[in-house]
Amino acid sequence: MPAEPVPAGTPREHFLLLAAQPPPEVALQIERAWKRLGRSERFRRNRLHMTILPLLRCPHLDAAMVEALKRPLAGLRFPAFDLRLDLIDTFGPPRRRDRPLVLTSAGENPAPDALCQHLWHLLADAGLGVALHEVRPHVTLAYGKPLPPGGIPVPPLRWHVDRLTLIDSLQGLGRHMALAHWPLAETRGPGQGGDQNGLSGKNEPRRVCRRLQLLSRMEHHEQDHEQVFP
Repeated sequence: MPAEPVPAGTPREHFLLLAAQPPPEVALQIERAWKRLGRSERFRRNRLHMTILPLLRCPHLDAAMVEALKRPLAGLRFPAFDLRLDLIDTFGPPRRRDRPLVLTSAGENPAPDALCQHLWHLLADAGLGVALHEVRPHVTLAYGKPLPPGGIPVPPLRWHVDRLTLIDSLQGLGRHMALAHWPLAETRGPGQGGDQNGLSGKNEPRRVCRRLQLLSRMEHHEQDHEQVFP
């Protein structure tokens, strides 16, 4: 018996993730960087984000599930941070024909991954387990043929990341819905406790190999450990 058709406007599944979304002025700079390449692939203008922590995939999403995810983050305390993006590169496994073309950094910035681990810890302490994850900061711009090895340098773009968003990525519809926001605290000056909101070693979550069940349905998706998400 053939499967029933999915009604128009219904996602084939929901993919929930915690991410940072660039403000309009930063999104405009990101688009300008992309246009400098002269590529023809479709630019993901309405879905620009930096994934911090993937949460789950599920065929149906209800309010109780969203509230269960939001509750442990109600008291989130983590400092805002600055991100420098200066390289457009190719991510994803080589076997893919259309690979993620991303804006990333030639240098290192530990803050996004520290935020990821802090969030993982908050959820785990509340009994909501998601897979351990490591952030390689980037914003996916498009999907297409790979760039030259090493990527293409672009003029540095600076993004002050001061807000975290819970996103529902509607798979098959090409849309993102923001379900909740949390501000990141502005850091204080030296000697005023500016390192106590999530970056100090004592707040680093325990990296143990354990997985807890999240609301009876929890699934994590990775592509060859490259942290590329729709």
